[in-house]
Amino acid sequence: MKEKLEALHKLNVLIVEDGNDIREVMSTTFNKISNHVWDAVDGQEGLSKFKEMKPDVVITDLRMPNMNGNEMIEQIKEMSPNTPVIVVSGHGRIIKATPKADVVMEKPIKFDKLVNYVYDLTR
Repeated sequence: MKEKLEALHKLNVLIVEDGNDIREVMSTTFNKISNHVWDAVDGQEGLSKFKEMKPDVVITDLRMPNMNGNEMIEQIKEMSPNTPVIVVSGHGRIIKATPKADVVMEKPIKFDKLVNYVYDLTR
């Protein structure tokens, strides 16, 4: 467990979520266990922050204004194919159409699973 916490503490995480409450909860959670956490309210802002901050992992919703999650993921994977992307969405049918994501989770979020995915994908 100590090894896992040390590994997570070194990570830089980008959270892209248009829901204020969910974004705040995820940001608060990852601020406790990781190095830096950035957040964005849509895919366009998420892509901009990705380019600027170069996070180790991206956690994103799919249905967002300005640029949806799939469009953002596609561009991220073109720039950085090895950066893990985790999709967290409440829209089951849309989730099935996310071929570029490394992991897909349905809301409500189970944070222990999310943290384990982040750890596994960044080792």
